[in-house]
This record gives sequence, structure tokens and C-alpha cells, in this order.
Amino acid sequence: MSSAHKHFLFHSSMGEEQGYTLLELMVVIALLSLMLMFGVPRIQNQFYERELEHAARQFIYHAQFARQRALYGGTDVFLKPRAINDDANWQSGWQVEYIGTRGSSEIVARHSLPADISIHSKGFTDPHSGQSQIRFNPAGAAKSKHGGFVANRLVFIHTKNTSLQRHVILASSGRWRICNPNSASDRKGFGC
Repeated sequence: MSSAHKHFLFHSSMGEEQGYTLLELMVVIALLSLMLMFGVPRIQNQFYERELEHAARQFIYHAQFARQRALYGGTDVFLKPRAINDDANWQSGWQVEYIGTRGSSEIVARHSLPADISIHSKGFTDPHSGQSQIRFNPAGAAKSKHGGFVANRLVFIHTKNTSLQRHVILASSGRWRICNPNSASDRKGFGC
């Protein structure tokens, strides 16, 4: 075989075009689009659920903090809605108030709700005063101003997907729990 003939064979095999056709690329793009179309809403819902769960856990954390402060301080400690523009409801968030030795109140913790989380409940409203709050006495019990036990719930809802909810429940035993009304185990077992 002559060198010219070898040179021709080498270049002709290398000169073939390699790659994908337009049709193959369009099929791949269509498949990726379908995967994104079905995957993104699920990922968003997981993110919304985590936000909701975090807000509910923050409420319980602050309630437990207020209870511990009452136990160790030997005085009443209140978990109240934040008063923003004279609007005292749980929607604005909450704060922990400690009653000092001279009778003055001191705010020791505050929490604001994220913009996408709302609370749709009038929970923990004292029937005598009409004021929303949880009062922890020096024994650590959640009582109303007149000594009655405060057992109730707050309903946390994500505004971008209103079917996502978490119920924060204070039982008569003093135990806190978070209930997901969309969960099969919560519907079967304890119920929301």
C-alpha cells in the first residue's frame, strides 16, 4: 500500500462528522423539560413544608424557654403575640415577657413570622380578659390569669400553598406537639 493511499484512508475515517442530530437534541430537551415540570413543584412544596415546620418549632422553643424562665426565676413569664401597630395577634409573631421584681415587664425574646407563614387561629385567648397569651406560673404550668388551664392550638399555614398546615397543640398534660393534618399517621393516630 502506498503512502498516499494510507494518507487518504486515515483522513477519510477522521473526516466523518460525529455528534448528535437536531432531532436527538430536541428529544433530550423535551425529556429535561418534563422532568423539571414534575420535579420543581415537589421541591417547592418540600421547601414550604420545611419553612412551616421551622416556624412551628420556633414557637414551641420559645414556649419552653418561657416555661424554664418561670421555673428558674420564680415568677410569671408570658408568651404573647407581638404588638405591632397596636395589633396584638399571633400573626405578627410573638415575644417572651418576664415580670421583674419591681413589677415592670421586660421582653427577653422576640420572634417574627416569615412573610409566607400565617397563623389562622385565636388560640390561647384568656376567656376572662380576651387577651391572647400563655402565662407560665412559677411552677411551670400554663395557666390563665384566673388559674384555669390553657390548652389550645395555633394553626400555621403557608400562604403560597394553603393546603400545607401545622397545628401546634398544647395538651392538658403540658406536652407540646406539632400535628400535620395532611399526614396519614396524624389522621389515624392522634388526630389534629
